[in-house]
Amino acid sequence: MMLPFLCTGSLAQTTLGWRGVVYDVGLKFTPESCSVDTFDAALVEYDMGVIAHTLHANAVRIEGEDIERLKMATEIAHAAGLTVFFNPWKMNVGAGETVAYMTEAAKAAEELRSKGIDLVFVAGCEYSLFNEGVLPGNNIAERVSSLMPPSDIQEREAYVEKAKASIAKLNQILSAVCRAVRSHFKGRVTYSSGTWETVNWEMFDLIGVDYYRDVQTDEDYVAGIRRYQEQGKPVIVMEVGCCAYEGAAKRGGAGYAILQGTDAEGAPVYEGGVTPTRSEREQADYVRTQISLLQDSGIQGLFIYVFSFPISPYREQGFDPDMTSYSLVKTYPSDDARSRRMPPWAPKEAFHAVAEAFRRFDKE
Repeated sequence: MMLPFLCTGSLAQTTLGWRGVVYDVGLKFTPESCSVDTFDAALVEYDMGVIAHTLHANAVRIEGEDIERLKMATEIAHAAGLTVFFNPWKMNVGAGETVAYMTEAAKAAEELRSKGIDLVFVAGCEYSLFNEGVLPGNNIAERVSSLMPPSDIQEREAYVEKAKASIAKLNQILSAVCRAVRSHFKGRVTYSSGTWETVNWEMFDLIGVDYYRDVQTDEDYVAGIRRYQEQGKPVIVMEVGCCAYEGAAKRGGAGYAILQGTDAEGAPVYEGGVTPTRSEREQADYVRTQISLLQDSGIQGLFIYVFSFPISPYREQGFDPDMTSYSLVKTYPSDDARSRRMPPWAPKEAFHAVAEAFRRFDKE
């Protein structure tokens, strides 16, 4: 049986049938904070227009925890002519709560689909890191640490056995999530996997992977996508992006980790005690290069991470959280008058690089 994607006219014949950005409507990386405090429908409408017409995207991956926010943003994106990858995401909970949450999200997504809105359901993202029950650890940082293989050779065997058990547990949870979603949502379903996750893709219609590049050569980076393509389903790069400081390109998806927190006075603590140098050029060069490499790799979709990230605002003096975020636009802190304008952001060099790259597809 052919997948619906493979039967949809020009998309079946065009590399990067879906091209867009990730759009965050509010995630709780910790229980105490939300990446987008206030949902502003007018701003979302403005942003979706920019994504469709200035960035020349034809799709957007909308991620967030609040289902009502996801619904509203999806309707706005649809009105702007964008296909939506609908990505409900509740972090730091176990399998039972995840399945219950995804069930409610699937009902909402089916209501939208029944209205004629073109959307793909994203049944989770990097579950092993952001949720409980697969990797050891009480928080994201501890679970990241558990991925590091031990240096002691004698401990490797135990590490490998634990990794196998984690893979089995992940797929058990994803299977339960997928069954719950499909019992209510009748459209296409995918998952946004980390490259360390071995997913049973038989349960999904599309293969999705967050495919950042760090120190790989061009050849190795492109070759790495082939293990997903060998499974015979459309492959979507669900995330790729870079922070905006010198050296960020070689860190790829771990670029944010150079900022290790703040001290008692609120000053940033950087890895090695050295403050990085802001470089929007490095971020722009990275996304330009990755789009160029991936557009000819045979994948069917690509999303740049992330449009905006207001929890990490730009400051011209002192601590600049924006340079360790992946956002294509820089937002401003609440004490800056620019935060009260429409839009409350300014494009970074990477924004223009994405627009230039995506615009070429309009001419093909």
